[in-house]
Amino acid sequence: MFGRPAPGDRVERVRLGRRSRSLVGVRKGKHDRHRLARRGDRDLAVDATLRAAAVRTGQLPLRVDRVDLRRRVREHRSPYAVCFVVDNSWSIHAERMVEKVKGIVFRLLEDATGRGDRVALVAFRGGLPEATVALPLTSSRALAHRRLRAIPLAGQTPLADALRRARVLLRQELSKHPNAVPLVVAVTDGLPTVPLRRGGDAVSDALAEARALRRAHVVCVVADTGGRGEARALAAAAGGVCVPVEELAPAALLETLELLGSTVSPGRAGSRAPR
Repeated sequence: MFGRPAPGDRVERVRLGRRSRSLVGVRKGKHDRHRLARRGDRDLAVDATLRAAAVRTGQLPLRVDRVDLRRRVREHRSPYAVCFVVDNSWSIHAERMVEKVKGIVFRLLEDATGRGDRVALVAFRGGLPEATVALPLTSSRALAHRRLRAIPLAGQTPLADALRRARVLLRQELSKHPNAVPLVVAVTDGLPTVPLRRGGDAVSDALAEARALRRAHVVCVVADTGGRGEARALAAAAGGVCVPVEELAPAALLETLELLGSTVSPGRAGSRAPR
């Protein structure tokens, strides 16, 4: 439903999760494949080591040398860090849309129990030309209910600033939880009105921030509330996918996360945080 997911990477993480399939550098998880052993490695793949020695020597008895040593590469699952960017600028459908997104956040947090997933929400500030972190990354439904009880509608649309804050938020999360899979779900019509700097171009800034998400290997889903093509351009700049906001239902988004989890390794930001 949400298009073809991005290809996985081959980066090994240092912690285990329950969601997205990822390589891990600890002695737990499924033995997926092997690589050349590094100095100090103890999780050796004996069968692969013996095969390498046999190929190198070509005779019996086998003599295993350092160049033959192979280490196990294990696979496990990693949790998601999902940051919603919500365009809560005033419109006839804004309140209903915000309530829908809040329902999705609560549903994701229900499903996150025991999985390590964390959810955040960035929105626009009423009367101010900047965005705000309405909900920091959390797995607590109680905190989400307190922080999202009331999200006021805003008169301006600083979309670039919201995307920038989402990227920074995920960078901070990945510095603490390197195994997380960073995701941004932007609910917007793709029509910003506020640039990052005075005299700048709001649309160009938003597209630049979308491209920054792509460079940071952050998967992006844009839920289009306008239907005029601007949101699709934003998704294309981010290397993500665009869907009508009507399709952004809890079950559909959870299905998409599971699809990503079955085919996408956590972004390279797991070893290097987004810049």
